[in-house]
Amino acid sequence: MSNKAFSVVIPVYNSGDWMEELITQIKQVMVTFEKPYEIILINDASPKQNTWFQLKKVQEKHQEVKIINLQYNAGQLNALLCGLREAKGDYIITMDDDFQHAPSEIPKLVNAMMEKQCDCVIGNYAHKEHNLFRVLGSKFANLLSEKIHGKPKGITSNSFRIMTHTLAKALAQYTGKKPQIGPMIFSITKDIDAVIIEHRERTYGRSGYTVKRLISETFNIIINSSTWPLNAVSALGILSASVSFLIAFWYLIMYCMHQIKVPGFAAQILVTTFFSGVILLSIGILGKYIGKIVQEMVGFPSYMIREMISSEDGIEGLVARNGEDNDDKHEKTDDIRSRDLSGSAD
Repeated sequence: MSNKAFSVVIPVYNSGDWMEELITQIKQVMVTFEKPYEIILINDASPKQNTWFQLKKVQEKHQEVKIINLQYNAGQLNALLCGLREAKGDYIITMDDDFQHAPSEIPKLVNAMMEKQCDCVIGNYAHKEHNLFRVLGSKFANLLSEKIHGKPKGITSNSFRIMTHTLAKALAQYTGKKPQIGPMIFSITKDIDAVIIEHRERTYGRSGYTVKRLISETFNIIINSSTWPLNAVSALGILSASVSFLIAFWYLIMYCMHQIKVPGFAAQILVTTFFSGVILLSIGILGKYIGKIVQEMVGFPSYMIREMISSEDGIEGLVARNGEDNDDKHEKTDDIRSRDLSGSAD
């Protein structure tokens, strides 16, 4: 394990101009814990050309800062996932780059984590500084997470949070193109707590979440982070097939009892309902198989060790052996990718 107690992970997009101010405020808070920490800034291929230059200036001035420059714009959540993979701290804090997540609120998250010793503590806003459409969209997204992913009641999906190293590395195992960090957390663990925090007005820049993007992210919660639609279609197919077979059986009985007077009607009904049932049943079974494939391709490992106790090692914390194994795995994967790229170049 690394000797870092905390990692602060921040996706960056066109925010280089005020990054020095943000890092200064974060450091003023982090030094109060008197434990080693790191701050990871991930530049999500910002269109403003000076963003990366500004980040390099910040990194040269602050030795606790690690900066990452993505080759292309991967989106805020993919940039965050990149930061989680690189984080070495026992606890990982995630936040935005626009000062709506106040650095002064970090102690609330840390204190709650130290007290509860849970997997994740999420900041719940006392009052949101968003427009009405954004607020309603957030409430709808939280409702979906509650119904589809089992989000605990009283917990909101928010990017201002603190999590254990083990949970962060579990999230890092996700291989899909459209990660949804909040729903992913709710799918992995229910050991989550919340703390009331302040939500400030945006100090710099403007939100990149347009109406179109909010709708897209809501759609991603349903499609990309769950197999709920496939399961629903599968259930509908199996239910419809059952009804079709019952109708076919009913008309067969009616035919045997000479209750059907129109010649050929019974045969037509039997053939139509039987084959309709077969088709719908096949769709339902196919949906189940597709759901399994999706889970295998982009899901999480079949298990992860949260805690281990033995007479030799004593009590292993939440962030011990499993996190190291995951780090080694990612390093090996990076080596393989590097060799593949080199081979392609040759």
